[in-house]
Amino acid sequence: MKIPDMLEFIAVGFKADRFKTLMSSLGIIIGVMAIVVMMSIGEGLYSGVSSQFSSLDLDVIYVVPGNFDGPGQFNKNLAEPAKFTDKDTKVLENVVGVKNVAPETSANVVVAFRNTNASASLTGVDPDKETAIKEKVVQGKFLTSSDYKSIVIGQGVSQKLFRMKITPGNKIRLYHKDRYMDFKVVGVLEEAKQTSFGGPGSDENNLMYITHKAMDELIGEDNYYYGIFKVTVEDPEQVDNIIEKIKSNLKRYHKNEAYDATTARDMLASLMSVLSMIKYALAGIGAISLVVGGIGIANVMMLTVKERIREIGVMKALGATMRDIRMQYLLEAGVLGVVSSVIGIVVGVIISSAIGSLAGFPSAITPTSILLGLLFGVLTTTIAGVYPANKAAKLDPIEALRAE
Repeated sequence: MKIPDMLEFIAVGFKADRFKTLMSSLGIIIGVMAIVVMMSIGEGLYSGVSSQFSSLDLDVIYVVPGNFDGPGQFNKNLAEPAKFTDKDTKVLENVVGVKNVAPETSANVVVAFRNTNASASLTGVDPDKETAIKEKVVQGKFLTSSDYKSIVIGQGVSQKLFRMKITPGNKIRLYHKDRYMDFKVVGVLEEAKQTSFGGPGSDENNLMYITHKAMDELIGEDNYYYGIFKVTVEDPEQVDNIIEKIKSNLKRYHKNEAYDATTARDMLASLMSVLSMIKYALAGIGAISLVVGGIGIANVMMLTVKERIREIGVMKALGATMRDIRMQYLLEAGVLGVVSSVIGIVVGVIISSAIGSLAGFPSAITPTSILLGLLFGVLTTTIAGVYPANKAAKLDPIEALRAE
């Protein structure tokens, strides 16, 4: 038999029993759809985080207490976290190749404005060292070293945290544990771009800045320590060498304490490896449903062989060879796989787009996810049709013609 004749025969069979065709292809449609949706979501997370980190300066080294194990994780079990003070600031400033050292201390606080409370993140800074933040002020001015009860707030605190907008000149009250202080707003920062997969408290627009002197008084502890140093280097190509120098110089003052130095590049590399695993794990989940769909098709094909025993006998009696019979059933499974995969891809693209627009969840439909969906769909159905095709090809024509 010629392939066009086989295709025509297959089309007639599909049309004659539409319900069975639909039910047999449903598993493949769902499986391919799952692969496209899962990979689109995974790729969206991957590209979204990558683009967000790409805006960070690669010439900045972050010196932190504890041992850095990955994005947002610090292993504090190996040794007591280092307690950073002004002494460490001087040590870092004396490292050859360092251009600027900006110490910061952060805390979660409650903001009170016009008898309404809300949560935000507060950071104590040295105004003379924070040139990057200073350039982001769009209303009012940035802090100066002489400011004591002045505060610069993010766009989210200014525009969205309360019913009324907070502008330069307004006064707010900050609570930390059982202590509080009143501050005058002197500046508002520009709106920072945010991704929808940031966790609670990750919104840069809800950040606020005061001087270290004010932060020390608000926290009210016996000793005031810095939570992180942002070290800017003169030559980004020398970052790795400077990191080694930083660790070596700090070791003299923190022999039995844990600290680490890392860059945005290091954080990005470890985070991307995690997201890459998540992306392919999501695709694997979709592939499992595709395998289930393949098993369903194999069962339907086996039933089809039983239903068409006499038909196979007639074809063999008319001169069809085992190769012809095998080819017809494999082709039937392949055609079913292609059609089902195309439908699954279309549905997957629609669902991915809907998730991206309605839920605000990042998704990216790529040619790779579409090709993988199509490839897996066709391969699954073709493999599922091998056994039924062989069984049909090996039927004895005389016994097949006798079948009721």
